[in-house]
Amino acid sequence: MRKKTRILLLRRGIFVLLILAAHLLQNTPGAFPSVFGVRAYFLLSLTVCLGLFEREIAGALFGAFAGVLWDSVSPLGDGFHALLFMLIGAACGILINTIMRNNLITAMLLSGLAHVLYVSLYVIFFVVAEGVDGAGWLFARYYLPSVLFSVLLTPLVYLLVRAVMRRTRIE
Repeated sequence: MRKKTRILLLRRGIFVLLILAAHLLQNTPGAFPSVFGVRAYFLLSLTVCLGLFEREIAGALFGAFAGVLWDSVSPLGDGFHALLFMLIGAACGILINTIMRNNLITAMLLSGLAHVLYVSLYVIFFVVAEGVDGAGWLFARYYLPSVLFSVLLTPLVYLLVRAVMRRTRIE
């Protein structure tokens, strides 16, 4: 096996382990502290950052994997997360390839947009469509603060992914 292929497989293996670790950190009760009952969405932040560094196809595949993991613990495991995360990972890769630069500000902007899109679609499809009373209050009290909490933690995820990319640079 060539050296480039080994490095690429090592990098992508590390990213799979990061996705598994983020899944455990996000979905294990008490593994990461919540602020006033608001949880951080590490898998979505990681999907955005992986899409920034790995580009569209790999970003879509990593996003689909992260979404499948989230669907596995979701009470309505119907593929919503897998499809949405795949599209977000691919969109981030396409944007970086065509019109944006890969830096921390871009990561926070795209992460914020991805979190707002995810939360809005989730509330529309699974809260409002199910007829839950007080959906607006739930959106304002729980989901929007979770977006803010997740976006504030995005620089840590971005720096971690960037460190892996620098350590496994193909020359």
